[in-house]
Amino acid sequence: MKPTSFPRPETDRDLLLAFFEGNCPPEREKEARRLLKTPAGQMIAAKAMDRDIKQALNDPHALLSEAVPQPSAELRERILKEIGRRSRRHNRLLKLRMAAAVALPLILLNLLLLTQLEPWDGVETASRKIVVPAGEQMHVLMADGTSVMLNSETTLEYPSRFDRRRREVKLHGEAFFDVAKDAKRPFVVQTDGLSIRVVGTRFNLNTASPGITSLYLQEGKVRARELVSGQEHNYELHPGQLLELNRESGETLLKSDADSTQLMGWMHKRYYFKNTPLRDLLAFLERNYGVECRVCDESLYRYTYTINFYNESIDQILSAMERITPLRIVRINDSITIYPL
Repeated sequence: MKPTSFPRPETDRDLLLAFFEGNCPPEREKEARRLLKTPAGQMIAAKAMDRDIKQALNDPHALLSEAVPQPSAELRERILKEIGRRSRRHNRLLKLRMAAAVALPLILLNLLLLTQLEPWDGVETASRKIVVPAGEQMHVLMADGTSVMLNSETTLEYPSRFDRRRREVKLHGEAFFDVAKDAKRPFVVQTDGLSIRVVGTRFNLNTASPGITSLYLQEGKVRARELVSGQEHNYELHPGQLLELNRESGETLLKSDADSTQLMGWMHKRYYFKNTPLRDLLAFLERNYGVECRVCDESLYRYTYTINFYNESIDQILSAMERITPLRIVRINDSITIYPL
């Protein structure tokens, strides 16, 4: 049988791309692995992932079920395998610039978190924390293959390495989880009022709404335990169901056939409001656009809005608000003041 012939990569980028795609000459695989341990090599890997993300975002036929932008499974598996096996560094953050045709003034960050996954040795590991500021988002890819998209003003805490028995993280804010399957190590999310246990699934978790924690299951199965009332209340969600918990009263509401477009539109910069009070709409602007809003007359809070946004800039949104309510809105840099007409 004639041996497979591979084109010779001329640059470091060509070498790593060939390695990820399985076209690297065998005699140069060690060179590729060494390169992948360097900052320059890992930046090339990050850009390769960014290329896949851009293709996903630019696909007009992409469905919301494919909402979390991430590299192809084969590419991701190869990168994680090599870095997890060879690297001796605990964590490395690589910034990715996500190219999207948007007019939003917010800074959209996609950070690829490559954490080294090591066997648990019985020693307590350090806790890591990611804090996403207002007006930003972050994409985290963990070494076990779990992908997390974090919305603005969200905090994610996790151990520097998962142990052999369970994978546990803490969340405050909003995030979409695409959890890698591992039957021997369930994935547990501790959040405001709920403890969520999964093996491999996709779900949106939101504690940002005032007094409400909501859990929407897109795929797989989720078991949630309510922690507010002091009672032993457990819930098992199936795809399409939404669990809403009132964190003050402990009351829960389980809805079927929830509107996934409204619940997860934030990942595509699609926002839906129905009879939303002005106070809540301004809180949304502060969180997602990094601005500060002030109302000169509190009687203006009586106004409500039924309105949808898709990739609009902050100025476009303010202009729409002025058209449908008797307001005069003045914006100076990141400061917004609202006056009655």
